[in-house]
Amino acid sequence: MFRTNRPATADLFFDRRAELQRLEAFIAQLEAGEPAWLAIIGQRKVGKTSLILELARRSSPKLSFVLADTQGSAPLSLEFFRSLALRVVDTLLAGDLPMSLELAAVTGDDYLSMLESAPSFSTLSAALRRTLRRLPEAEMDAAFAAACLDLPEQLAHALDVRLVIAIDEFQELASLAAKRHGIDPLPIVRSVWQRHERIAYIVSGSGRSMLEDMVSRKHSPFFQHFEIMRLDRFSEADAIDLLVTAAPAARSISVELAGRAVAAIGTHPFYLQLLGQELVIHEPPYDEQTLKAAVQALLFSRTGRLSLYLQNEFDRLVGRSTYLAAVLAAVAEGPLRLTEIARRIKTRSGDTSRYLERLADAIVRTPEGLYALDDPTFGLWLSWRRPGGTVLPMRILGDHAELETAVALSGMGFDLVYQSRGSRGSFDLLATRGAFQLGVQVKRSATTLRFSKAEWNRMSQDAHELDWRWVIARVSPEGEVTFYDPVKASKRKLVTLQPRAAIENLRAWCHSQR
Repeated sequence: MFRTNRPATADLFFDRRAELQRLEAFIAQLEAGEPAWLAIIGQRKVGKTSLILELARRSSPKLSFVLADTQGSAPLSLEFFRSLALRVVDTLLAGDLPMSLELAAVTGDDYLSMLESAPSFSTLSAALRRTLRRLPEAEMDAAFAAACLDLPEQLAHALDVRLVIAIDEFQELASLAAKRHGIDPLPIVRSVWQRHERIAYIVSGSGRSMLEDMVSRKHSPFFQHFEIMRLDRFSEADAIDLLVTAAPAARSISVELAGRAVAAIGTHPFYLQLLGQELVIHEPPYDEQTLKAAVQALLFSRTGRLSLYLQNEFDRLVGRSTYLAAVLAAVAEGPLRLTEIARRIKTRSGDTSRYLERLADAIVRTPEGLYALDDPTFGLWLSWRRPGGTVLPMRILGDHAELETAVALSGMGFDLVYQSRGSRGSFDLLATRGAFQLGVQVKRSATTLRFSKAEWNRMSQDAHELDWRWVIARVSPEGEVTFYDPVKASKRKLVTLQPRAAIENLRAWCHSQR
């Protein structure tokens, strides 16, 4: 099955064989008494959390995992370290507790009585018991933040266990220093963690350039403390395999159709899961028309789930900056040199360079020195949003005739979508202009158009039920597009359309049909 609302583990976990092997070696170091620090860097939704959860599932039950996310509460503050310490306590004492200590500390339940009822609590040192008692209510300052950070090591040593702590969106901690009266927590984190012998640390984040800078820059507190592992999109073969193997048995997706889907939407695992869900809501068998409708509904629609996700990413990247938006629009057309981007957005090269730096997570520099979008699917979405961009779905999914028809209609001011009201609709395209809806059947022919009566009646019935006007688009071998009025068809054994049925001015014809 396809899953998009929570991390995928166990039978739903897919691929990442090399990454898991590296993480298993990382765990072996911890078990051998040589804990290390690892930074996992990758795009949003690329599978970082799923990877860590799958590692936890495969590891020895004697090894404890604690996962935390800096974006779990807002606004971010030093209180994050209290929450992290409470989660560690809750995890390591879970076998002795009837309820969650972390939850009790937040809700105001009797945290102390619950804590002191745990049999293992009495075995701890007096100093450690005192820290645990005051954990929910002590005033949070730099000294207590350090105490919270050191608590996991003290507890792991007292209970003779080893622990993995994974913090997602770790780079967000750097923002605390910029706040009014803010304290930079990163030197505190480094100074405490480097004394730990029973804990391995994994940090991850989607702010890739910022996180990499934090763990590798020479003047960073973490310089040379972290190994780096990059988590990228799937390979093409694994992306196809995901669509094929994750589909329910009764709604199978063929290897051929999965290959077409990957060619259209790319290999990002989250995008593939979304597309898989969109495909299997239809009744099988699945064909090219089903795929076209699914991609249209998912990506090339204002309300599509992937379209909304990319809109959120766009807003996050550009904020209110029209120049940042212009840079993205320029590079969406293909890799460009700095000077060409500056020319297109009408700014100086120095300013353009700074805009590119601000878009660092979205922009990559090719070996040839060109700037390009890191996510090709994001580029498709950006291109679709431009004036005339409604032909893009036909450019990447349609055949020559559909594309030629779409270009002709777009030039007349129509918006185009694949006919998606039921994957077996009789029309190839729906052209819209304001509230006017026009069903379009595309026919590739060099001569007179011919239809069976069953085929013709189905189009007539669909148009009536959907309350659409409709036309036939004939595309000649030379690519010339002619539109025909179905009212002027000749109906005998076959339904035919002669040249006299051609529509001279489609816009005027549509106006007369209102």
